[in-house]
Amino acid sequence: MELSNLMTGESHESGAEVNILSPVDGKPTDFFVTIKGSDSKTWRTAKKKQTSMINEHLRSGGKYEDLDYDGMDAEALADATVSWRGITKDGKPYKFTRDNALALYNESPAVVNQLLNFLTERANFIKG
Repeated sequence: MELSNLMTGESHESGAEVNILSPVDGKPTDFFVTIKGSDSKTWRTAKKKQTSMINEHLRSGGKYEDLDYDGMDAEALADATVSWRGITKDGKPYKFTRDNALALYNESPAVVNQLLNFLTERANFIKG
């Protein structure tokens, strides 16, 4: 096997585009998100941050059930999002910013689930 085929970090860091499906009927929409993959340094750093937050919470006497896992996923995905296109708010283009991504991800579990499933599928980030 060629060594370069095993080194996936760079392609995952560049990101790949996913077509977001409608949470109503599961059909493709005009909304596309470019997100970094699970092998990217960005995603691995976000996951380490999550682990640290969980450990700190537990060390301070907190319980697992009190943790905001959804919020942590939204933060990690916002960090890993490169860009988006095809989304509007009040009929106007909804600009990609980390804050806008975080707001969307905090309020749309369907989008979060799609992004998590997409970014963990390594083949989505391999070209050729």
